[in-house]
Amino acid sequence: MKKVAILLVSFLFFSVSFVNATNEETATVENAVMTTSISGKVFDKITGEALAGVKLTVAGSEKSVYSDFDGNFEIDGVQQGNLELAASYISYKNKVELINIDLSKSNTVNIKIESISE
Repeated sequence: MKKVAILLVSFLFFSVSFVNATNEETATVENAVMTTSISGKVFDKITGEALAGVKLTVAGSEKSVYSDFDGNFEIDGVQQGNLELAASYISYKNKVELINIDLSKSNTVNIKIESISE
């Protein structure tokens, strides 16, 4: 009888674990479907030179990335609607761009930031 009870408890434990794992996977898939990404490039406003190492942050979130050596960036997991994308870089003025995110299209933005000395 003890073996049957242990077997039933083990079965119940694994069944609950499987259901929780399945629910978490479903929630992750649903969230992934409802988000998209923003990509683009950061340039110096006057020279047109691509800027590496610019920090880009989605306002009101913890999502931020740095532009690569060619000035390119991509931020994943953003939701549809209007958002503010802030660009900050040493010796440049901070800039905030208002972007309308649409899940049905590519969300590309090129940002031109101005040097403090200009």
